Amino acid sequence: MDKNEKGNKAFLKILVSIAAMCIIGVILLAITMHWIEKYTMHGQSIQVPDVCGMYEEEAGLAFSSNGLQYEISDIRYDESLESGQIIEQNPKAGANVKQGRTVYLTVNSGNQPMKPIPDLAGNSSLRAAKAQLSAAGFHLTEPELVDGDLDWVYGIKYMGNEINAGTMVPEGSTLTIIAGNGLEAMELEPADSSEIIQSDFFDF
Repeated sequence: MDKNEKGNKAFLKILVSIAAMCIIGVILLAITMHWIEKYTMHGQSIQVPDVCGMYEEEAGLAFSSNGLQYEISDIRYDESLESGQIIEQNPKAGANVKQGRTVYLTVNSGNQPMKPIPDLAGNSSLRAAKAQLSAAGFHLTEPELVDGDLDWVYGIKYMGNEINAGTMVPEGSTLTIIAGNGLEAMELEPADSSEIIQSDFFDF
């Protein structure tokens, strides 16, 4: 066998090896892509059902029938719903998600939270009291003005009654601040009774 034949055979072997490697590579790539597509469920999505207003048990059935999971992530109070009803969900109803996705729920506690009245009477200006009460979640009416130092807080009213610092009232309640109008209260000097008696006694 001459050198040319040997060279041709060696070259042919190299070509066969390269072709085999390419075929194996294509097969491996196809298998990998198929696995990735199956794992991520490419092109498949589920629409999140609307469970707001439902109770946890009802929502759980709705999610499980759609291949979804749920988790209670927050509990807060909503006066428009009953205890245990769902206030919010994330993702929201109608969103397209993958099967097995977890939907996070906010559930109504049923118990309105209470907050104490801060110690403001005699210790705060009207502006500071408004800021503190608003930050605590209270609603405010127009201040009730009384004779006294201008914009100085003299008391807090709830449902028409003056209340003390530390009194527990429902969060979000409406309060009225009693504040000074800048007019000093008039102080009447007591009359001298002896002078009045004497004047009356000797008046003929």
